Amino acid sequence: MKSNLMNYLREYRNKSFKEHPFSEVDALLLSNLSYLKMDGIVPGFERGGTIGFAELLSYPAAEHLFSDPVYGEDYRKIIALMSGSRRYGKLRFGYFTQYHDADRETQFAAVTFFLGVTSIFLSFRGTDETLVGWKEDFNMAYMKSVPSQRLALAYLKGVARYVKRDLAASGKTPHFLLGGHSKGGTLALYAAANAPEAVQQYIRRIYSFDGPGMQKSFYQKAGFHRIEGRFCKIVPEQSLIGMLFSNDRSYRVVCSYRSGIVQHDLMQWKIRNGKFVYRKEVCRGSSQKSRELNGWIESLPREQVVTFVETLYRLIKSARIETVYELVKTPVKVLHVAMRELYRLDKQSRKAFLRLFRQLLRCVRR
Repeated sequence: MKSNLMNYLREYRNKSFKEHPFSEVDALLLSNLSYLKMDGIVPGFERGGTIGFAELLSYPAAEHLFSDPVYGEDYRKIIALMSGSRRYGKLRFGYFTQYHDADRETQFAAVTFFLGVTSIFLSFRGTDETLVGWKEDFNMAYMKSVPSQRLALAYLKGVARYVKRDLAASGKTPHFLLGGHSKGGTLALYAAANAPEAVQQYIRRIYSFDGPGMQKSFYQKAGFHRIEGRFCKIVPEQSLIGMLFSNDRSYRVVCSYRSGIVQHDLMQWKIRNGKFVYRKEVCRGSSQKSRELNGWIESLPREQVVTFVETLYRLIKSARIETVYELVKTPVKVLHVAMRELYRLDKQSRKAFLRLFRQLLRCVRR
């Protein structure tokens, strides 16, 4: 039987954190919960306060939490196992923030989980199903920072300010854990590395689960060096997403039940005796593919990358779809409309785009 995140929940849900200390698997679970559709349910900064599982599930619009058409039922099972358990039953949700702006090409969401009075986990959502979320990811290929990264930093500073105020009377010090899957892991790292030293002192650990790396200049900053020893990056054995811009100095490699890009799905990662099953390094083919892809991106002049990304996005958007799910449902329609739009470009622009697109396919398929 597969031992994955769901089975870990079943096995350890009634073990306290004293009996089985907080682990990387728990961090994975909390990072995954940031994908829940919490808008209008979990309080944000303006409402203040927190809610627990009882209030969460009794909320009139609670079904909205599980409205993701692909992963919604998995999230429902996860919440059912967590609520009422000894390990997670007292978890509190707060400071939910979400921001979507197609014009500014920004997709961001984060939520804070209170494990106790001082133990606090800031969970940053990765790329969601919206096309604007994927466009922002593409922008990372040529921008030093994207809007969601700056929003992540503002979010961390905001939570720190509110938590510090709430704990002032008791004299207690907060212990922050930051985490996220995919882009969410990159957001957690960016926020931690750019936070003021007064905030960094509260951070105990930063988790990135198959999150892309950052541009080389990021790793030379003093802020990164201050938190580098607290950074934990985990990628699956055939990682592609997590090895993009792979300038991270160290990472661990977890085994997976599936192969290829499907390994990006956290539910496929192997767990044994409450811990991830690790191997020494990523598969040779994955390592070679990521090196070639990163080398290809770095070899292109910035203007070419910008033009390629903008053209690709324009072609997909021409089909008037808003989500990746729509793209997957109607690929023939999208391809037809995109090709029609492509041949409306001038000949030189069309040739340049097709040349780069063929190069990209070669890197990914090898």
